Amino acid sequence: MAVSGLGNRLAAVRNMARLSQEEMSQKLGISRSAYQNYERGQRDLTAQLLLEIYAAFDVDPLWMLEGDTEDGKNRRHEEIAAAYRKIGIAVERRIIDRDLSVTPEKKWDAIEFLFDEFLNTDALAADGGAPDTTRIDSVLRLVS
Repeated sequence: MAVSGLGNRLAAVRNMARLSQEEMSQKLGISRSAYQNYERGQRDLTAQLLLEIYAAFDVDPLWMLEGDTEDGKNRRHEEIAAAYRKIGIAVERRIIDRDLSVTPEKKWDAIEFLFDEFLNTDALAADGGAPDTTRIDSVLRLVS
């Protein structure tokens, strides 16, 4: 069963790279007719081809499958970027609120630690707010 819109996204990647169908098929190591079947949506891309497209064009494989944004990034990418920003702002605010003297390197160590924790546990507050200030304080104590 063909993934809806996959062929259009594949064509978009090819057009952004300014390649012909022949050049694209060569880059992916497949025949032109096989490539045309993918682009027309008559066949789904294999996992191997998705990885090759990612490696050659830095296009998120999930975007290729989901196509939920126009910039080549999937919905999870946007959520992660927003969480990273939220964590950074929360750490900065705690440093200011507590009048701490933290080097930029240590501040980023704290942000990276909290972000890694978020990635492993989705540790942001359930209501979508800032991370728990108690947790930020304990991490800042570790790095300062």
